[in-house]
Amino acid sequence: MKKYLVCLLSLFLVSVLALTFTSCGNGGQDQTDSDSPLTRNDSEPNAPASDLPIGGNIDFSSIMAGSGSTDTVWGQQDAASRQQIIEAARAEGYDVSFGADGSMTVKGEDGTVVVQKPDGTWTMQDKDGSSAQLGGSWPDNEFTRLVPRPDFTLAGASTEEDTFTAAFQSVELEQVKAYANQLKASGFTEDPEEVDQNAYGVIVYTYSAHNADDVYVEITFASGVSGLTIRK
Repeated sequence: MKKYLVCLLSLFLVSVLALTFTSCGNGGQDQTDSDSPLTRNDSEPNAPASDLPIGGNIDFSSIMAGSGSTDTVWGQQDAASRQQIIEAARAEGYDVSFGADGSMTVKGEDGTVVVQKPDGTWTMQDKDGSSAQLGGSWPDNEFTRLVPRPDFTLAGASTEEDTFTAAFQSVELEQVKAYANQLKASGFTEDPEEVDQNAYGVIVYTYSAHNADDVYVEITFASGVSGLTIRK
């Protein structure tokens, strides 16, 4: 969980633009194609994945590390398959339960809770109350209510005690500049800092400021990746 949060924050640093959510999930090592279901590394070498119980096709360690696949919604499997998942998770020290809405909740011994929603996206929460999500819709919380809602595709977000961060994908520079103008219009104009430059062929844009309540925001853009930070 902590590893995922650190990787999410790193998306906002120009010096590490090459990082992606996939590399964050496995420490930079190669991963299976994201379009393929997660598979266990300790599966029997002579047993085709299709012949394994469905519970054996889930890598719970990867899920708890923040790299769960969104192509398969485990909570929408049949009752027998869900029971296999519960038993496979228990054997690895995890507690799995399913909601009536098609969600799946995985609890770790360290207090981390990971939920796959019915749309396949994931949310995470650790024992200290920090939370994160991969994909999904724009969250509604005490931080996001302080700023205009961005009309961007959400790659992921994390919330800690005094800070909210979000990463967006497939964003155009002009969209980010327009959002920065929305922030200015909503009162984020104190101690402003704005950077708009082309560094070694990479267009970098940043706007940051406080409002009258001393809430800090920063919107950044570089190479089609954008990040938003809100700090109280």
